[in-house]
Parts: sequence; structure tokens; C-alpha cells
Amino acid sequence: MLRRGIDKQERMAYVNHSGKVREWVAHKIACRNDVAWMFEQWDGDNDGLLSKDELMPLEGNGRESCLAQFIDMCDDMVVDGQISVDEWCDCFSFADDLRHEPPCHKEKHSVDPHMTGVVIPGAFLPRCDLEGYYRPEQCHNGYCWCVDRFGREFDHSRTKGELPDCGQYSNELNDDEKSDLEHRL
Repeated sequence: MLRRGIDKQERMAYVNHSGKVREWVAHKIACRNDVAWMFEQWDGDNDGLLSKDELMPLEGNGRESCLAQFIDMCDDMVVDGQISVDEWCDCFSFADDLRHEPPCHKEKHSVDPHMTGVVIPGAFLPRCDLEGYYRPEQCHNGYCWCVDRFGREFDHSRTKGELPDCGQYSNELNDDEKSDLEHRL
């Protein structure tokens, strides 16, 4: 018996890039060939799991600044500090699939599908954080209001011509964020 209850019948044989026959855990989630190949490259001990040690070179690469958060997000089916082939495939399909797009990015794409920066006059373009959720302060047509990360407005937070105090609901704004919002007034 292998880890996570994977027995020999659930493994499949294939020939890897170097011509060696390897066994690999059959994944249950649809997986693009390039994503499956990438998993195989990083799974050095061929156990069907990517450990922190196997992923260390990825996280230490200065060009991959948000990879650590992406990897942490992938470890979600069985939170154990390792990424199974199913978690890996699901994580990359999640990133490709607009159905899983975070709410603020989804609304932004509905207003500006090609992210050109050209928006229909009068259309509300939300402010999003790096993860694709709503920033606490939103402004449009001279009004500002406070929202939670899913874009739901807090009662009695709407102001006209000035920034609301969303600190009571969330973190403080930095100077760049304040300047960006003031330009929207």
C-alpha cells in the first residue's frame, strides 16, 4: 500500500522524457498534458506527491515571486504540506478556468474582457487586490463606499465626494491607494 491509500492498481506505467519506464499515480482530475509533465519533472521520488523539498527550487527562484502562495493554495484536497497529482492538476485547471475566477477579477473582466484599460464611459470598474478579491474602498461617479472582499457593500458606508472610513471594517489605506481613490472621485 502506498501513501494516501493509493494501491498498485491505481498506478499507470509510462515512458518519461529520458526513455525510462516510470509508474505514476493515475489522476482522477482532468489534467493538461503539459501540467502532468511538469508534475512528473518535480516528483523526484516518484511517490505521486510533491513535497516542500521537491518544490524548494521553484520557491527559491526570484522570477517566481508569487509561486509560494500559489503552491500553498494548491494543497487543498488533503492539507498535509504536500501536493498530490490531483491537487496539482486541479490547481492549474483552476488558474485556467474563468468559472473559478475570483469575484473582483470576474467583474473587471465583464466590464473590460481583454483588460485593455478602455472601459465604457460610466461603467463601474472595481478595485481588486492581488488575489482578485475586492479592495475595501470602492469609488464611482463621485461616491465611495466600503465593501467586504466579495464586493458586498457595508451598510451606511457610502459617502459623496470623500473617502469613507473603511478602516473600521478592514486594513488602513496606504498613500498610493488613497491617491488612486481620490482620482476616482
